[in-house]
Amino acid sequence: MCLAKSFGVENGVEQKSQERLIEKNSEIKDPRDKSVDELLKEHIARERKKARFSDKITPEELMSYLIKRKWYNEHAFVEMEEATLRKKETTRHGDADLSQIKESARADINNIAVILGEIPASGQKGVFAPVFLLDRKGVLFGSSDFSLSWAGLKATMKLSQKKFPWEKTTLEETFIGSFLYASGTNLGFISSEFGENTKFYTNYISEIVTLKYNFIKNFNVCVSLDSRQYFFVKKTVPENFVMPLNHFNVFPRVDVNFSDLTEKGIDQITHGVGIFSWIGYGVRNRWEKWGTPPNYEMGEEARTFVIYSFTFIAGYAKDDDHNVVGRVRYKGGKDNDFLTRPRFGGTIDNARLDVVHGFTVDSFRVDAFFLVNTYYGFNLTKRLRLTLYVDGAHMFGEQKGDVGGVGIGLRVLAWGGLPVWFTYGIGAHLQPELRGPEQVVMLMSAAGW
Repeated sequence: MCLAKSFGVENGVEQKSQERLIEKNSEIKDPRDKSVDELLKEHIARERKKARFSDKITPEELMSYLIKRKWYNEHAFVEMEEATLRKKETTRHGDADLSQIKESARADINNIAVILGEIPASGQKGVFAPVFLLDRKGVLFGSSDFSLSWAGLKATMKLSQKKFPWEKTTLEETFIGSFLYASGTNLGFISSEFGENTKFYTNYISEIVTLKYNFIKNFNVCVSLDSRQYFFVKKTVPENFVMPLNHFNVFPRVDVNFSDLTEKGIDQITHGVGIFSWIGYGVRNRWEKWGTPPNYEMGEEARTFVIYSFTFIAGYAKDDDHNVVGRVRYKGGKDNDFLTRPRFGGTIDNARLDVVHGFTVDSFRVDAFFLVNTYYGFNLTKRLRLTLYVDGAHMFGEQKGDVGGVGIGLRVLAWGGLPVWFTYGIGAHLQPELRGPEQVVMLMSAAGW
């Protein structure tokens, strides 16, 4: 009888002690986990059931457990934030990168399919390209991220190594296979004359290794090595046409970036400031003059070449609605022939292309250009957004000139969540002579899952 009373008193004292401990710590909250109050109750219940009133847990043990649990959660959360910052896509900024369509969409979308096209109103043929983008996080035992993009006849695979022996350093390896419609080939538009230079096709396979070091939160430096094998296929060449030589080249490149930019939503609402610069030096294993005599393209002097770029971006967003963005870019080089010369033009404005609305993609290949893009977007309704574009470019070198373009873009978000973009652009040559306007309609739709 006395033993039972003693047991009951002891148990009651301990229960009151545990209840006081719960009351004392009930104000401590962890926004990433359950409250300490709930955690204590659950843990006490588990221990009582397991021990059957023997080997009871003490308040000190409970508090030690909670401290360890809270430290682990906070530590893990900090590591996750740092990994997100390290993975922030500031490398190779400014290249045509259709994955930007996905990167600024919902974070939980792993796959996205896109259909896009440019439809010129001036009589030349239109261009349509299906695009598929895939992302997988934590592959290879959780240490890497994998992405795959397929656009037309160009496929790109990227493997990002998140855990690296040196702190604040990431390693990326990219494989590219591009066939027939490779970016930077002679298959495309020369102003309004589609097909003028479709004498041959350019194909290449490429491997790019990029090492990035994050000095501080928004500042990083990247060193890349692009090794690329080119091979060319005749199409409709004249009898005396000299084909370019199949060749292998290496292109080491250095990027210096400062990025305090954020992008939200599928409309890429941009806020902040970013500065992106890079320079690369290319070496071909062999190269000779090619083309139609006597107007050959560059020969031995283009066996080595240089390409460089500088970009400044500034954006202001208010309430994820009104958004004003401006971008200035200079891109040039030395000893670049037709295949390596900087190029711009196009009305596809969601893919980090160098666009001048009203022209078709890759309308201009020049020695160097200075480009200004500005736009203002706002919501007409919850599912309807309007964007106004104004662009201008100055071309340096033998093809000196100025072009300008304006565009109006409309994005409709259907009730099922399928977005559809329409952009109508008007562009014109301003210098050295004023020409009649060109018109292009861009159509794009995407579905993600």
